[in-house]
Amino acid sequence: MTVPVDTAAAQPEVIAEGFTDWDFPRAASGVVLLLDFAAERGLAAADCLAGTGIDAASLGDPHHLVEASQEIAVVRNLLHGIGDRPGLGIEVGARYHVTTFGLFGYALLSAPTMREVFRYGLRYSALTFGFARHSAVVDAAGDVLHRMDGGRIPTDVRRFLVERDCAANIVLGRQVFAGGPPVPLRRVDLAFPEPPGAARPTVLDAPVRYGAATTALVYDNAILDSPLPHGNPHTAQICRELCERLVAQRAGASGAARTVRRQLLAGGGPDPGIEHIARRMNITSRTLRRRLAAEGTTYRRLLDDVRLTLVQDGLRDERLSAAELAHRLGYSEPSSFMRAFRRWTAADSGRSEGS
Repeated sequence: MTVPVDTAAAQPEVIAEGFTDWDFPRAASGVVLLLDFAAERGLAAADCLAGTGIDAASLGDPHHLVEASQEIAVVRNLLHGIGDRPGLGIEVGARYHVTTFGLFGYALLSAPTMREVFRYGLRYSALTFGFARHSAVVDAAGDVLHRMDGGRIPTDVRRFLVERDCAANIVLGRQVFAGGPPVPLRRVDLAFPEPPGAARPTVLDAPVRYGAATTALVYDNAILDSPLPHGNPHTAQICRELCERLVAQRAGASGAARTVRRQLLAGGGPDPGIEHIARRMNITSRTLRRRLAAEGTTYRRLLDDVRLTLVQDGLRDERLSAAELAHRLGYSEPSSFMRAFRRWTAADSGRSEGS
């Protein structure tokens, strides 16, 4: 006789989930923070911004946005310039405070409970500097887990960016609880191997478990519905309304090219066809072509650019062969893939020289 298993009981309770895609524009203040960190270690801003397409003069504008890919390029320059090592992202993330996040930070600070912090913090995650996929759940043991999945982040910057997200959220938690009881952080799970001779970074302020399946901050269950010291329902409501407007403004400014690029990246490389993309955008392929032309690009150029980005990321992963890369991008023969790769790199070089 088969005994039915109550699978629902084994499933975690999902409190909130953030965006699945990190490719959204973000405030330039995050880049400024990276430049300050680099300058303290002798690396010039010009070296950090080299090849990123970011104009240093624009960084003084509090309304200026940068692409996620541009911030990744800055991170790569930073790691190349000062040397990559485990824990560096934690050092940088410790510098992200409530005020670093602007209006979003004040929305968290004024939330009445931590449940609301999770709910609205992840809802408006497009107003952050994050790259990991965030979610908050209650596991079978009753612990609250703030998970940060870095699986879609390029491998060469993954540890740095996940560490940065982790440390920044610990600092935010401290400031949300400031003036009240200590933050009930029980453990920090890091989905990376423990570096030899590593001492626990002081910002983590809790036992650290390396080699975890997913990076997560593990809290006592009592955290969820206890009143927060700075909670103010009226202020929180105003901040949420303003966050909604800001998210809509940034989404509206993204344009057709960004939407197409985001969907192609999410697809992993194979060409779904412009008709498929247009249907997902609820427009005709003719309208999409016209909008892309107005933005100075084409579907084919965006597809080639995305594939080149995916190939360059794949080439950094020594475990992948050219044949495996070709298969991922939808090519049945490596020779066809190599011909396309030469075309993409030639086009990319030509655009760089033209600019």
